[in-house]
Amino acid sequence: MVQEKTFLLHWMSQLLDLLGLNSSDGGYKSMLASVVVVMTCVVVWLLLRYILLRARRLKDYIDSPLEVILTKRNMEKVASVVAIFIFYMLLPLAFDAATPLGVLVRKALDVMIVWILASVVNMIIRTIFAVVGRKHQNSGAPLKGFMQILQLIVWLLAIIFIVGVLVDKSPVKLITGLGASLAVLSFVFKDTILNLVSGILLSSDKMIKVGDWIEMPSAGIDGTVIDMTLNTVKVRGWDNTISNVSPYTLTSGTFKNWQGMFSSGGRRIARYVEIDINTVKFCSAELLERVGRVGIMADYVASLPSAGLTTTNLELLRVYIEKYMESQPWLNREMLHMVRHLQSSETGVPLQVYAFTNTTVWVEYERIQAALFEHIMSIAPLFDIRIFQRPSGVDLEKRIGVEELEKIV
Repeated sequence: MVQEKTFLLHWMSQLLDLLGLNSSDGGYKSMLASVVVVMTCVVVWLLLRYILLRARRLKDYIDSPLEVILTKRNMEKVASVVAIFIFYMLLPLAFDAATPLGVLVRKALDVMIVWILASVVNMIIRTIFAVVGRKHQNSGAPLKGFMQILQLIVWLLAIIFIVGVLVDKSPVKLITGLGASLAVLSFVFKDTILNLVSGILLSSDKMIKVGDWIEMPSAGIDGTVIDMTLNTVKVRGWDNTISNVSPYTLTSGTFKNWQGMFSSGGRRIARYVEIDINTVKFCSAELLERVGRVGIMADYVASLPSAGLTTTNLELLRVYIEKYMESQPWLNREMLHMVRHLQSSETGVPLQVYAFTNTTVWVEYERIQAALFEHIMSIAPLFDIRIFQRPSGVDLEKRIGVEELEKIV
């Protein structure tokens, strides 16, 4: 590095001597020397930028991570770094270090170099994570959150170094002094720190990831996660609206992640119909004969005792629904399935179907569930069972007639 610096200084010094300029001469010659050095660095930057942007065409011929690395932004940043370092080496020929202007320019250049170095380190981090993310794009690893943590650390260190340059203090002393005011800073940036910690928890514990369907009624969140950062989680709702929620809101509250359902391969049906309790009765011989003619119920009805009050029509309906589900191709037989009664109420006896489909696709699931309960409501009269429904005006007309209804009204 010293040899390169000596070579650059020697080459630039010869160029200035050839032009009859020197920054130590003062007056217009010093100004012209500064202009020549700056213009030389600008030419180097433009030339290097052109070469690197032309080199980007390699990504069109090579199938590798070069497509991620050789971006226009990265190439321009590399060209800027090289040009600034060349200017820093040639600074003694452009400005006299003993003058106030020379001191000011050197400080400004030191700040710029720290900032550029931080940008380059962040560029390297971003490129590495982009390459890794391409290889593991379906693994669900929370790469973006970890990348932002590393970038945040780099920028914090860069700011400390810049402040040290401006006030002529050692960065180590600044970090030591910063600990004394940590309590005040933690109070001022309380929300930011909470979101930062919560974002780390969400990423490291794999609570959610991009592509998950989450539901949080308290925050009005119900949709698919489309982006995750350390301070916000973006969720696309089913109406295609975008909701932003802070990580702290998710970790401090309760939300439901439906990804487990998709991973299991089965989606639950847990819906019931309410049976009018007045229609529940023991089976007559005629009812048993009628139900026995249904193919899937023939063996069960044949196994029942021929006499005695032992079988109800609700039992027959419950058994029929179980057998009907088991005959359907959509039933996930590896998961729990049953038909049961819930606690009866003033609206009747709830008869619940508890089962899992072998598909998790929303549209197919809803179609299966709708078809099942349409069948149940249609087959109930065969068992002399009526599904409970609060009486409407039409029901009253049928029961008491229009004239009596008009008198009541």
